[in-house]
Amino acid sequence: MPVVALATLVLIMWIGWGSVRSPAALWAPGDLSRYHVDIAGCTHCHEPFRGPSQARCVACHSDRSFERRSAPAVMTWYREMVAQQTACTACHTEHRGALGQITHRAKVNPHGEFVFRVTGTSSCTACHEFGTRVVTRPTLREELVVRQLYEKGRGAHQPGRMAQCLDCHGGGGQ
Repeated sequence: MPVVALATLVLIMWIGWGSVRSPAALWAPGDLSRYHVDIAGCTHCHEPFRGPSQARCVACHSDRSFERRSAPAVMTWYREMVAQQTACTACHTEHRGALGQITHRAKVNPHGEFVFRVTGTSSCTACHEFGTRVVTRPTLREELVVRQLYEKGRGAHQPGRMAQCLDCHGGGGQ
């Protein structure tokens, strides 16, 4: 029994020391995404010992802020989720790194995360219009960023060919 008590004491001291010395390194499961990288500390999103807080998500992602950045169909869906009190974590997760997907069950970006760096956008809706149903195939929007991408590629940037960005681009800012 003294061995168990000693092991427990050592474990508690190690967790306490690690928490004081570097709380993020001890507790954070990974780096934040590009969407949340500016957040100052864990308690901005998490309640101690309870995890991510729905109220804290909605404080930053209010109807008004979401409406300014979302397509009408997405906004309608978002409002339904809020009305049903669906937890944000039912669809979203964090700590997968700067270029990580934060939406569960989301299709992988067919262009790779590289397209966000190249275009300076942070959302699929910057270039695509999505239907009201998930199964609806997205269409290209008539936006400046889309035209510039086509022009810059001199023929290589065409529908059906964008998924192979890294075949020509080495992952840098080309």
